[in-house]
Amino acid sequence: MEWRTPWHITVRWDRADNSPAGVTVVERLVDSATELRRLVDRARADPHVVAFPYRQVRELVGEEPDRCGAGHIYAGGSATRPMRDWWPCRCGGHLVIRCRCGDVRVEPVVADGCDARRR
Repeated sequence: MEWRTPWHITVRWDRADNSPAGVTVVERLVDSATELRRLVDRARADPHVVAFPYRQVRELVGEEPDRCGAGHIYAGGSATRPMRDWWPCRCGGHLVIRCRCGDVRVEPVVADGCDARRR
């Protein structure tokens, strides 16, 4: 698992008739500043666009681990299901999974610059 920071942009037109999509509001999520710049330039050039606010967002992507470091499967009933916790951090946070065997897994891994805090 890892944190990604795509851009969210909302483009608003004065009327649906003037929008290429036929609606007054279109929301998009783009992965790069280059893509965002292209959308902003296009919005600025369209006299019918009344607003185009954008912001960077964080999303946690990737598969959640299904086994602990010792190989135990995380699925199952209450006797085998691990405990889950969340550590807030400036990077977005970390999922903590504690297996019944004592293994602790932190996803994404706490890296330099993280300030994860246990509660």
